[in-house]
Amino acid sequence: MSSNRLVEWLRFPLTYAACLLASGAAVWTARAGLPEVEVDTPQEVSGFVAVPPKPDGAASEGEGEGVRYTEEVCRRYSGDAGDACFHALALQRAARDPEGALQACQVLGREALRWECHADVAELHSEVDREGGEALCPDIPRRKWRDQCFFGIAMAWSVEDYEYARAMCGRSGMWEDFCRHDVNGEIAQVDPDEALAFCEREQGDLLRRKTCFHGLGKYIGRVDVAGAFAVCDRVPDHERLYPENCFHGLGWAMAETEASGALSSCPRAGPYADSCRLGVSAHAKVFDPAEAVRICETVDRGDLRQRCLDFARR
Repeated sequence: MSSNRLVEWLRFPLTYAACLLASGAAVWTARAGLPEVEVDTPQEVSGFVAVPPKPDGAASEGEGEGVRYTEEVCRRYSGDAGDACFHALALQRAARDPEGALQACQVLGREALRWECHADVAELHSEVDREGGEALCPDIPRRKWRDQCFFGIAMAWSVEDYEYARAMCGRSGMWEDFCRHDVNGEIAQVDPDEALAFCEREQGDLLRRKTCFHGLGKYIGRVDVAGAFAVCDRVPDHERLYPENCFHGLGWAMAETEASGALSSCPRAGPYADSCRLGVSAHAKVFDPAEAVRICETVDRGDLRQRCLDFARR
């Protein structure tokens, strides 16, 4: 595993742990009062477009490179602060000492946290030993986390080995469609032609196929808006939902990075401008449902406007 990849993975958990240890774990203590919800089936996706959520436990970014933890240090803390420390310790060990990493995972207080940690270790270890990383996943008894384990490995290899990453999606069970969406989206950011060709193979049912095109617009739009418009313009239109979903994803991506200008850019989508507006509205709903409704009212096509409003008001 490259040092850059290790830094990327350790950044957030290490900093998070450091903050918790220094501040008395105020945030985690509040979180600890929330009930644990069993989720053994994927989120139902319906309506105009499928926007796969990342499963719980996806890595985040932050600051704090170079922090190191030991078992001795982590045992000085209890509760959520201790869990954060041991999770960070597990990630530190994952590449070269997976057994020691899993031992650190087992110290975590809640079962779901232990399996999340186990999946994270498998993903990191897979980057130095693919077969070894894969072999860790079946040991997770909970389907949700076992399937996410393969999802994580797929994401780790998404831009390094396209076919291997896609094969891991095939093993990710309940997350398979979400995995295909995200892996192909990652590929699209570095190789848009390959990602578009993958979607054009039209594998699976309509939901899977249109979701593939959605990922193109969303992922490329996050790094290259002009390039995303160019790719969405190339999407085959024999099935109207293909370009509609691509521009919907692009609208969402633009709203993430340039919220004020996203809506004004949608006319560049030509006949699919309304689909772009739906994407902008869908993103706005996360932060400001009233704004999401206002954006829906700019949609010209009656059927899409109603779908937009139904989603914004849900």
